[in-house]
Amino acid sequence: MNASPPPPATPERRETFKVLSLAGGGFLGLYTACVLEALEARAGRPLARCFDLIAGTSIGGILALALAFEVPMSRLVRFFDEHGTEVFSTRALPVGPMSRLIDLTRSVLGPKYSGDALRELLDAELGQRTLAQALHRLVIPAVEVNRCRTKIFKTPHAPASTGDGALRAVDVAMATSAAPAYFPAQRIGERLYADGGLFAVAPDQVALHEIEHFLGVDLASVSMLSVGTGAAQYRPSEGVRDDAGAVGWLNEGRLVLTLISVQQQHVQAMVEDRLGERYVRLDADWPPEGGLGIDVATPQARRLLRSMARRTVREADLRRIEAGFLA
Repeated sequence: MNASPPPPATPERRETFKVLSLAGGGFLGLYTACVLEALEARAGRPLARCFDLIAGTSIGGILALALAFEVPMSRLVRFFDEHGTEVFSTRALPVGPMSRLIDLTRSVLGPKYSGDALRELLDAELGQRTLAQALHRLVIPAVEVNRCRTKIFKTPHAPASTGDGALRAVDVAMATSAAPAYFPAQRIGERLYADGGLFAVAPDQVALHEIEHFLGVDLASVSMLSVGTGAAQYRPSEGVRDDAGAVGWLNEGRLVLTLISVQQQHVQAMVEDRLGERYVRLDADWPPEGGLGIDVATPQARRLLRSMARRTVREADLRRIEAGFLA
């Protein structure tokens, strides 16, 4: 990890500009990490070296930052397994009206989780490293709460731009994953930031904009591998009602999971139209047995997410992925 690899490849050094885009979804990111771990094993080298730009939102942003510093994905998978209940809790999804009401009250007056455990883990892995020290190009969406504006954190990769090179990677990771009502907003300098998933759960289009308008790359030469968080075709476990109120929408994270699922569907359709066969999307359908949530880190959830990732890799066109991205 401490070795210095060759600098990130420039568009001129590759016939195809390769992009990796990682969606958000809290603890569902274990699915993403397992998929990336399998791809990294097939690549036989740090996965980031296969790509010219990495985009990530929320937990996808944390994974993107880890990739950019060439942290092995196997280590990130262990973090989910060993520390998931420290970052979130040991609780499963609430069952019954009373337990659901109690669960909802945990985020009424303040964030559900402090974020302290997550920051401690990130500090141990990334330390004082800044975006300027990243080994690979990054774009990380967040929302500037003070002015209600979108923010794209960037490594200093564009011509005549320093990007956000002076910022600590840990602070950027905390900012992009500061999901409202789950974690506190992240202060960087005088500004407060919240989760980039508020507008770009899947940062595919953010990456395309960066490539076209800041790196000057022709989209005809761009290929993208996009990885979700296992929330495709999300369905609430108890169905839907036409008269659902706040409790109905917030129960089991339904509102957040709906936003995650539909944003990813929309982005996938848009980018497929732009890139055609040069766009590859890896994701899994929401399991009918349920038991998952963006803050559910139980052993059952971990086993299910791992199983979903194995199935995704097993059913993927690995020859196409290896030829198009990992070669």
